[in-house]
Amino acid sequence: MDYIDIEINNVKNIRQMKASLPLSRGLYAFAGENGCGKSTIMLALSLIVKTSSSHMLKPYDISTDSNIKLQIGEKGDLWYYKNQKLTTGKFSTRRMINGQRHSSLVASTHMDGFYEGSIFYGCRFDDYSVIDQFMNDPNMNSVLVNADGFVKETLGLILHNDKEYYSNLQKIQSRSIAIEKGFKGIPYFNQINGNIISQFRMSSGESMLISLIDFINNLVIKNPRKSHDILFLIDEVELALHPAAIDRLVLFLQNLLSESTANLIIYFSTHSSELIHRISPKNIFYIENNSGTVEITNPCYPNYAVRNLYIPNGFDFLLLVEDELAKCLVEKVIREHNLSKSKLCCILPSGGWSQMLKLHHDMVTYNTLGVGKHIVSTFDGDAQAEVAKHQKYNALPKTFLPIPSIEKYLRKKCILDRDQIFIKQINDKYFGIRSLKDIISDYNNDPRTKKGLDNDGKAFYKVVISNLEKAGISERSFITYLCDDICGYEDISKFEESIKKLLN
Repeated sequence: MDYIDIEINNVKNIRQMKASLPLSRGLYAFAGENGCGKSTIMLALSLIVKTSSSHMLKPYDISTDSNIKLQIGEKGDLWYYKNQKLTTGKFSTRRMINGQRHSSLVASTHMDGFYEGSIFYGCRFDDYSVIDQFMNDPNMNSVLVNADGFVKETLGLILHNDKEYYSNLQKIQSRSIAIEKGFKGIPYFNQINGNIISQFRMSSGESMLISLIDFINNLVIKNPRKSHDILFLIDEVELALHPAAIDRLVLFLQNLLSESTANLIIYFSTHSSELIHRISPKNIFYIENNSGTVEITNPCYPNYAVRNLYIPNGFDFLLLVEDELAKCLVEKVIREHNLSKSKLCCILPSGGWSQMLKLHHDMVTYNTLGVGKHIVSTFDGDAQAEVAKHQKYNALPKTFLPIPSIEKYLRKKCILDRDQIFIKQINDKYFGIRSLKDIISDYNNDPRTKKGLDNDGKAFYKVVISNLEKAGISERSFITYLCDDICGYEDISKFEESIKKLLN
């Protein structure tokens, strides 16, 4: 897997920040409170897709010791301070504008991509300064043609759930004509009641989506190329789109990811609960800014990421758990012992034990759920010693699973203890194509495994899941099945009793 290694020093409200961000196909999200630096990170990343983003940093945003370091594989760029701007110091003069050579900044890490920076910055504003002159041209209509069906239908579907809503959408007929008219891109126009409205006079949501869909149409739909990396950066989409449109946008992008031959990498920065809950925890990066030093939590469960914005409260008990396996175990105990009788229970995966402690404490401190609501935390079994060290949380109602994390449990049973009864039971149920014993043998003989201790079991778990998916068993299904196996294989009676007491 490739990564973007990014380092930001003294830019806007970020004094120091380092991260490695995946460049693998998928949807990703930066989440965090206002002012934590999400938009600054997105702006720094946008230097990969358009070097002109550096102009968005004003003299008061940077200082003489400001810099941004970007590395993708062996290619790297250092953006450093010079003449009240950030620059790579590398220029190209090959670009032609109105018959004249134009010097532009060059980035070694350049990728094809799209950047939409909040409601203030982004690709859609590149041509804002020349649109009025074009609209006053009496021959304007002669160079307009109907927009491609893909653009019209997708725009209507996302914004209004109606593919015909923008049936009158038009655009300049060719890039050469657009350049001749002074445009960098190809702007769109909509006919309403006989009047023509430019893309730049439409709503922020319409304008942003037109630019995004046009980009996808030209670079992904019309010109599919295998192994072609395309980076999308969309900042604060909720400022431009209503929740239902966000939901339809995410569904559209998920379908695009599954159907396209290109490697589409889509990063959002967002507060939107609708968006965050549609993204896998392993793809959510929670940003916290402590006096300028940025800390990133990843993976991050959606409910932790939006805990200050949205907490469902139509229940009597909120049970916080670390992950999906813990959720399955708690649900099973509640269901089999009828513990939800006369009460509503909500079980929320919330990330690692430290995240859960903080979330639980904050919700109690600020009375987030209101009067008469109860919160219980269920931690993985291996977290008990660490949780005990934080004495200020002793009073919080809590319990512990009879097993460690799913990754550590599988590694203990299959690698450390070599529990042959367990291995045979799991093998017979789920590994019909390639045996679990062969997978274990490959893992033990892999030099990468021998180098690393894999104490958390994540490497072994990744190998197991990869083989299951090849056999047509999803990770979610395996976790659900494994929950029943664990309950039949381990003594969970003490855990059952603790849940009963906490829900009384």
